[in-house]
Amino acid sequence: MQFIYEPDLLSYMEEKHLRNISVEVASSAHSDFEVTEIYLRLAEDKLADALESKRHYQSRKTDVGRVLLPPYRLKYDEVVTFGLRKYWIFRKLTFRGIHL
Repeated sequence: MQFIYEPDLLSYMEEKHLRNISVEVASSAHSDFEVTEIYLRLAEDKLADALESKRHYQSRKTDVGRVLLPPYRLKYDEVVTFGLRKYWIFRKLTFRGIHL
C-alpha cells in the first residue's frame, strides 16, 4: 500500500509541526439515523504512540511520518491519497482509497 500526501497537506503539517495521521471510524449513537464515516486527524507523537500501544493501531511509516490504521477492518486501495480541504477558517483532512 502506498500513501500519497498532497502539497497543501504537507505544508499544513509542516506549519503545525505534526507528522502523523490517524484513521478512525466515527459513528453516531444518539440519532434516529445511524451514520458511520471515516474520520482522519493529525496526531502528535505522544498520541500516536498511545494509539499503537493501547488501542493496537497498526503503524505504517512513510517519508513524512506515520499513518495509524485501526485494528478493525477497512478496505484500502493500493494507493491512498491524503489531502486538505479549506473552507473559510476551517481545515478538513480528505482521503481517497479507504472504504468502509
